[in-house]
Amino acid sequence: MEVPEIVGQDEAIQILDRELTSGKVSHAHLLWGPSGSGKTLLARRFVLALNCAERRETGPGSRARLWFCGECCHCRKIMSDSHPDFNIIVPEGDSIKIDQIREMQSRISRKPNESHLKTWLLDGADHLTEEAQNCLLKVVEEPPGDAAIILTAENPGLLRPTVVSRCQRVRLSTVDPARVREWAELTLGVSAERARFLAALSGGLPGQVIKLASDDAYFALRKTIISTVRTVLGCGSGAKAIRTSSELLDALKKAADREDGPAVRGIASPEGAMDVIAGWFRDLFVRSVPGGEELVTNLDWMSELEEDSSRYSVKTFERLAARAMRVGRALRGNANARLAFDDFFLYLALLH
Repeated sequence: MEVPEIVGQDEAIQILDRELTSGKVSHAHLLWGPSGSGKTLLARRFVLALNCAERRETGPGSRARLWFCGECCHCRKIMSDSHPDFNIIVPEGDSIKIDQIREMQSRISRKPNESHLKTWLLDGADHLTEEAQNCLLKVVEEPPGDAAIILTAENPGLLRPTVVSRCQRVRLSTVDPARVREWAELTLGVSAERARFLAALSGGLPGQVIKLASDDAYFALRKTIISTVRTVLGCGSGAKAIRTSSELLDALKKAADREDGPAVRGIASPEGAMDVIAGWFRDLFVRSVPGGEELVTNLDWMSELEEDSSRYSVKTFERLAARAMRVGRALRGNANARLAFDDFFLYLALLH
């Protein structure tokens, strides 16, 4: 099994490398950053470096950039998810539950079977229930010396501060779009133009590029969302706004119910669709500012952006983008989707 390249994240890699080369590795790590930044990939590579027999034989200071041989028994088993001392915990449904952490708690005190370490990866730790976090706290407060626990999270603010404080924190960020573009061309084999488009649309997140590159349903739903907004904007009809709002919510629900790829699932929710809408108005704003074309993300809609940019002022587009972002935040706070969409589309329709 080939281990994919980690694009960017040089600072995060260096932090983990310094621990490895010093020989003093923290018992618990929290790798956090946006979806698609490479948290899980970096965590798995760190696990390989921690357990690689070749690395241990040559000494902790002999390698860099999370080097592992890929050939020893530990590397091969970890890469195939068959190592008895490497365990992965992921959410069951929407959360990581207390029973999953209790099982880890009962097993972590045992001696390793084959490696010198017992390693646990809690992938999506910000989905731990409150009870599971309380149980995890007991583990990270007094871990055995032959155990390593790695947490990944998009939003570490959802974790208890006492859990976070006991972890070595490593942040992953977005990657320079130029670097993502070059990587997409070389690794995914897409054209330079499509690589530029995917890099911009992903927001500098390689994982998102991979999802987008193979998810046609995403682009179909995105087209529906943007076309709906363009149809309603300034139409002057409140009835049309309400009808269109309802039709879009129905389309989102149908898309969410289908077994489509992860990219389309990200925009099939009301808040995800509102992110697309906010991005559209943001592009209209930057498109209207001198030199702003380089910041456009919806590069496949440039002719429509040019057409719409003359309809309203720069200030209006800025206001619309800000309003869409506020609605998105409200939806994430469990606001009523139908009321929020109706209000937003009425505002668009009656805009002068």
